[in-house]
This record gives sequence, structure tokens and C-alpha cells, in this order.
Amino acid sequence: MPPSTAGRATGIWRWGDLLPLRDRRHAVSLGEGDTPLLDITETLALPGVTVHVKCEHLNPTGSFKDRIAAVALSLVRERSLLGVLGTSSGNGGAAASAYGARAGRHVVLLALVTTPPEKLVQIRSTGATVHLVEGLGHDPRTTRLLAEEVRAAGARHGYLPFLTGGRYAPEMMTGARTIAYELAEQAAATTHVYAPVGGGGLYASLWRGYRDLAGAVPRLVAVQPSGCPTVRDALAGGPGVLTRPSTTVVSGLQVATLFDDDVPQAVAGSAGHLTEVTDDQVMAAHARLIRNGVFVEPAGATALAGLLADAEAGRLPAGSRAVLVATGAGWKDGGALRNLTDPRPPELWTAGIDELLDSLPSGPGRRGAQPEEATG
Repeated sequence: MPPSTAGRATGIWRWGDLLPLRDRRHAVSLGEGDTPLLDITETLALPGVTVHVKCEHLNPTGSFKDRIAAVALSLVRERSLLGVLGTSSGNGGAAASAYGARAGRHVVLLALVTTPPEKLVQIRSTGATVHLVEGLGHDPRTTRLLAEEVRAAGARHGYLPFLTGGRYAPEMMTGARTIAYELAEQAAATTHVYAPVGGGGLYASLWRGYRDLAGAVPRLVAVQPSGCPTVRDALAGGPGVLTRPSTTVVSGLQVATLFDDDVPQAVAGSAGHLTEVTDDQVMAAHARLIRNGVFVEPAGATALAGLLADAEAGRLPAGSRAVLVATGAGWKDGGALRNLTDPRPPELWTAGIDELLDSLPSGPGRRGAQPEEATG
């Protein structure tokens, strides 16, 4: 196990000795890290398989990107930089904006035109400057060129590049390694970790984090929408760049080029594999988690879609102990929630409370669709 910091350090700062900040007095924190592990084994009922959710959607701004933003803005303060300049599909920008506000630094972001409005409101409400860029995320050439330009411009003007991948910003990405550190404490017997892949930074960081530990690395499964198959290209020896625009509608995973060159090495080094899923499979997994009270957005349910696909294909043997990384909160994508909601407005109740109580269900069962109905 890596050394935890002693004393009052909490969250990701328990692992401060493994993070790049030299002086802890410059640390910027909103309480990120130490997210719970939720057992959903009974809900899924997969024979002989234990499943837990790593609830990264419960971080302060609603995603695992808070771990990265905390390190990024801490480095900004320590190095007396002006702020951060980056690209975002929403969650990273929301994290950077909140932590930038906490640190009193500027945050300038270039965002996808398909960024859900809830994420844009979250970003802008905390004071960040955000511009929408046509082609960003969906178009591989635009995405890669803009990342290079952002990195160069940040260096020229005194801003830390906020690009969530090891290729562009390896120091701040150490924040995501702390997920692996926590999992080693919470679920040491884990055999499989399922993680969604957009730019690949989370997946590669999990591998790096487990490599920091003295124990064995679980099998890391990269789960990616089939409409954005960058990992497939990288595993075939390519650059991890699409030759056509991304077509997935899953917000946060619409990244037409990998931002982390270590994804193939992480697959091989963990004896892991790639599982591609359709958008329909992601939305079915999203419905299943929401209807069981796990309030994630579709990207946060993508790991479950991969696990269910592997179980159906016989790639998840009995005795497996799997962890799903739930990356983002449900309130970040109102459109996806509306798709799960009766479009009719709630009924106006004009009778008395006794009549309401008399109308309550009296038998066994639960409100709304059963999990089996939600997934087809």
C-alpha cells in the first residue's frame, strides 16, 4: 500500500506524498475523494458475481474530475499562475470552474457544442469564461489540434493547461490515481474494475494508481461507446484517433481522440480488455441504476453497460468481484432524465389527505418500472 498522510489530511490529500504539490499549504480542496463503495450485487443478480459501484458521482461538483481539478488548482496556486485554460465536455469544466473559484483564479474553457445545458450552467455560475467550439470532441482533427494549441497558449500566458489526459497534463492527472488507492483499501479482493473511456485519462490513471501499490492489479476493463472507437484503433496499433466524427450521444464520452497514450499499455499491463457498447446499452444501464436509486448520468452508467455485456458474452466468470466506476451525477444531464420520466405533468390532487392515503399501494412491489423492465 502507498503511504497515507497522517494527521488531519482527508480525501485525496491522504495521499499527498504521491501527489505533485510540494507545499500542502497551497492545497485547494472542496472535500473531494473518499467516495463510498455501494454494493449492488443483489440488484443485478448475476450468478456468482459480486458487484460494487465506486460512487465518484458523489464528489463535490458531481464527478471524478474534482480529484483532477483539486490537484490542478493547487499547482496553479503554488506556482503563482493566473489560472487554468482547457477544453471540456462539461464535467471537467465544472470541476475546474468550482476549484478555480475556491482558489481565486481564472478559468477559461473551450467546450463542446453538445455540452448539456445543466453542465454549462454549472460552469458559468461559478465564474468561468466558456466558449463553445464547433467540432470539438466530435471531430478528431479539431479536437487534437485544439488540445495542442491550448497547451502551448497556456504555457505562453501563465495558465496551467486543463486537458484531462496524461499526454497533455500528467501532473494534474495524478489526482485520478487516488481512486485506485481508495479501491485498494475498500475492496482489496477486486478482480475486475470497469471504467468508461472518453479521452482515456481515467482508465490510464487507474492503471498507474494500481501500479503505485504493492499488490496485484485487477483486470481493468475499458468500456467505450461503439460510436467512438478510439481504444479499438489504439489496440490495433493506431494513434487512437477516429477517421470519422464521433457518433455517440453519451455526454462526456464524445472524444474523437485519446488524450492518454498509455491506454493500450494499461490494457495489456492489467490483463484487461476493451468492451464496446451501443448507446442503447448505455441508456438501458442508466435506467437500471436510476430506478435503483443510483443517481448517475449516462456516462456514469457506461461501466455497468460493459459489465452486463461481458456477463452476457461469458467474459465475467463466477467468482468475479467487480467494481464499476460511476463517473458523473444524474442531475448533470436533464435530457437523459426526462427520457426516463412520464412526460405528463403530475396530477393535481384536489381531494383530502385521507383519500390520498386510501389510494396508496397496499401490496408488495415498488414504484415505477422494475429493473428488468428498465433494461428490456
